[in-house]
Amino acid sequence: MAYDKYECKLSEDLVKKAEENLREDENLRSQALDQFREWIKKHPKIKRCRMDANFLMRFLRTKKFSIPDALQLLENYLTTRKIFPELFENLTLDDPAIKEMIINGAITMIPKPDKHGRIAMLYDARPFDVNKFTTTDGLRLTNFVLDLVSLDERAQICGLAHAMDWSKTSLPLIGMWTLNETKKFMRCLTKTQPLRHQVIFAVNIPTIAVALSKFAISCLSSKIQERYHIVKDWKSVQENFGEGILPKDCGGLISRAEMAKKIIELAEKHKEEMLTLNDFDIEVSVSELNFGNSYDAELDSAIVGSFRKIQVD
Repeated sequence: MAYDKYECKLSEDLVKKAEENLREDENLRSQALDQFREWIKKHPKIKRCRMDANFLMRFLRTKKFSIPDALQLLENYLTTRKIFPELFENLTLDDPAIKEMIINGAITMIPKPDKHGRIAMLYDARPFDVNKFTTTDGLRLTNFVLDLVSLDERAQICGLAHAMDWSKTSLPLIGMWTLNETKKFMRCLTKTQPLRHQVIFAVNIPTIAVALSKFAISCLSSKIQERYHIVKDWKSVQENFGEGILPKDCGGLISRAEMAKKIIELAEKHKEEMLTLNDFDIEVSVSELNFGNSYDAELDSAIVGSFRKIQVD
């Protein structure tokens, strides 16, 4: 079967960063795509999967062109979408909950890259009305935005920078996130999406949310834990992201409305592309289907054991 070839439309800056960050060049891309497709065709569980270059490149770049690692990530991605269809199906602005939370700024994307060339994301608990939205709404929103971001070649090459504003986290909001819901969120964020998380800042964590924050950190890989920073204000974030990058109320120059507009524009542009992400089929085991109720030793031990001590910057 003939497959499409990757058409490089990268700027000179991104070509250089791809080479520096991922060892990526035309020869590596071509060989890796050919090998990746062959491995996918021979995979015993994957029955149907998109094989176009643009789709597969996000997995190869996330794993720095390691074919076995990229294949494992693809399997995780397809499996998670299979066992949690309610979190991934029909992710568009036609979903009123998604649209309202984006407009209100629950998750926004800073319009221009930070000083390291990364795509910077901002998360805010204030727009999440616990009387109106559910944890499923929150997970759908997160997957929707991360799916959108994964289409961006800059994000694939330079990675993401996250800043999470915990200051308005309420007890009712914390109470919504059970063990199973938290497991779903962490699986989607760190083991499913083809994205490279370069830094995560948790800002202004109130006392009532410290335990939840520590549990969330315990669910991360050791590599990402090293990139997770709890800070008391926005100064450290601004120093890391660059001057003027943050919204005005956080010491920057950008309005939150402008940030929300960026995501809405991307969602409208890529609506059909987003819907094709569910064009796949993969066999899953009974234990995977029962993920939400199964025993997860690593995560459960994080609850009953002692939380890891976190250094506040």
